[in-house]
Amino acid sequence: MNMSLPGRVSCSMLNCFGEEGPPSLEYIQAKDLFPPKELVKEEESLQVPFTVLQGEGVEYLGHANDAVIAISNYRLHIKFKDSVINVPLRMMESVECRDMFQLHIVCKDSKVIRCHFSTFKQCQEWLKRLTRAIARPAKPEDLFAFAYHAWCLGVCVDEEDQHAHLCRPGDHVRYRFEMELVRMGFDLQNVWRVSDINNNYKLCSSYPQKLLVPVWITDKELENVASFRSWKRIPVVVYR
Repeated sequence: MNMSLPGRVSCSMLNCFGEEGPPSLEYIQAKDLFPPKELVKEEESLQVPFTVLQGEGVEYLGHANDAVIAISNYRLHIKFKDSVINVPLRMMESVECRDMFQLHIVCKDSKVIRCHFSTFKQCQEWLKRLTRAIARPAKPEDLFAFAYHAWCLGVCVDEEDQHAHLCRPGDHVRYRFEMELVRMGFDLQNVWRVSDINNNYKLCSSYPQKLLVPVWITDKELENVASFRSWKRIPVVVYR
């Protein structure tokens, strides 16, 4: 009998009932249900180029052209000299080999990733690995979320804080909104302004935190308009 409890204890027939016999009860930790797979390295000197999450295990590690490539049970990670590609497996729609030496990956958000290899054989090997990794799970427990949850059970606060930075958006996310406004040519001096009225989603949970509105409309007026709009979804600029 297996039970998902924090500790591991083995109870034999002798201990429980005063008679000798085979073990009858064992408590296992939840994370023991999701053991990491053995890492396959193309070179023994290679090191995993990122900090793994709780429950994450790197399964393949090798070289692409001018890059280190790794596949875990959660992500595809490609580290180039000046940039990094880091994509969750469930974000990938398809992968194929093109021009013999190139992996062509299409993501569900329409992003396209290309990775080149020095030989056709190596490209085919990574194609097989990635195809298996993004295949539809045979059962729900094969999804990374279950392993992550199990390994997070019982961790100390320090271990929990270790990955807290991953939940905070990077600069490329924080400044994306402003970059888009500049790209689309909005006049932020005389015609439009960025409102923080929805900071922490306190006005409308289905709107972004920053809203583009006419410069002469105050936040107080936005609150008044939101009071009689469905789900407080006020008119704001979406695209130009």
